[in-house]
Amino acid sequence: MTRIYMAGRKVFVDTGAWIALAVSRDQHHERAKTIFEAIIANGSEQITSNLIVSETYTFLRYHVSYNAAVRFLGSIREAEKMRFLHVLYSTPSLENEALGVIRKYRDHALSYVDAVSFVILERQPEITDVFAFDAHFYLTARNVIQV
Repeated sequence: MTRIYMAGRKVFVDTGAWIALAVSRDQHHERAKTIFEAIIANGSEQITSNLIVSETYTFLRYHVSYNAAVRFLGSIREAEKMRFLHVLYSTPSLENEALGVIRKYRDHALSYVDAVSFVILERQPEITDVFAFDAHFYLTARNVIQV
C-alpha cells in the first residue's frame, strides 16, 4: 500500500472524495480507494457534513443512477451506525459565517457547501486532514491527503 501521511485521527471527507469512491469510472477512483483504505487502516474518524451528503447524493442521482445514490446513502448511515463516520449538521451560525468565507475568497470558485466546510474546519482545529480532490482545500491550512 502507498504510504499516505495523515497528521491526525480525524479526516474531513469532501464531496469529490465520496463521488470518486462511489463511481468506478471517476478519474480519481483508484486514488480515492487507496486513500480511503489508508484512512481506515489508520483508525481515523471520518467527518463530513449533511450538506456534503446532500451534494453527493444529488450528483450521484442525476449523473450516475438512482441505485448508486441510494447505495451511497445506505453506506453513510451504516458508517455512522458503526461510528466510523460522524456527520455534522449545518446550523444558521455556520451558514452566517460561510458568507464571510465566500466574501474572503471571492476570487476562488467556492461553493456554498465548501464555504460551510471551511467554517467547520475553522471551528474544529482537531480535524487536521482533508480528503478532497478540490485544490481550494489548501486554503484551510490543513493536510490535504494525496497519494
